[in-house]
Amino acid sequence: MATLAETTGTAGSRYTRVAIWLHWLIGLAVIANIGLAMLTEDMPRETHRAAMDVHKALGIAVLGLTILRILWRLGHKPPPLPVTTPAWQRLFAGAVHFLFYALLILLPLSGWVWMSAADRPIDFFGVATIPTIVAANEGLADVMHDRHEVLGLAMLGLAAVHILAALKHQFVDRNGLMGRMNPF
Repeated sequence: MATLAETTGTAGSRYTRVAIWLHWLIGLAVIANIGLAMLTEDMPRETHRAAMDVHKALGIAVLGLTILRILWRLGHKPPPLPVTTPAWQRLFAGAVHFLFYALLILLPLSGWVWMSAADRPIDFFGVATIPTIVAANEGLADVMHDRHEVLGLAMLGLAAVHILAALKHQFVDRNGLMGRMNPF
C-alpha cells in the first residue's frame, strides 16, 4: 500500500502542531461535554448541577479554542488530500469540516444565550464569571434550550461520522490520512 507521501507527492503532508493540538483539545472537550450532558441527566440534582457547571465552562472553552483554531487556519493552509481521493470524498470532507466549524461556534453560543436568557451566569472554572450576552427572557431561554439540544445531537452525529470515516481511512483504506492529525 502506498504511503501518504507517495499518494500526495509531498513529504510534509501534516497539519501544523498547533492545528493538531487544537483539533484534539476541541475534540476531547466536545466528547466530554456530550458525555456530561447525556450521562448525568438522570443523576441526583447536585451531581447533575456540578456536571452542568463543568459542561458550561467547557463549552465556553470550546468556543474560545474554536475561534483560535479558525484564526490559525486562516494563516496556515491545511495539507492537501492525497491525489487519489475521489472527488465525492473531497466534497464530503469539505462539507463535514464546514459543519464542524459552524457547530463548534453555534453550539456554545446557543448555550451561552440560553444561560443568559435564563439569568444563570456561567462560572468559568472558578476563574471568572462569563458576562451575559442577552437580557433575561424566559421565552428566549426555552427556545435556546431546544436549539442547544438539537445542535448537540447534530454534533454527536457529525462526530460519529468523522470518527467512523477516520477509522475507515486507517483500517480499510490504509491510506495514512490519520497520520496528518497524529500528535505524536
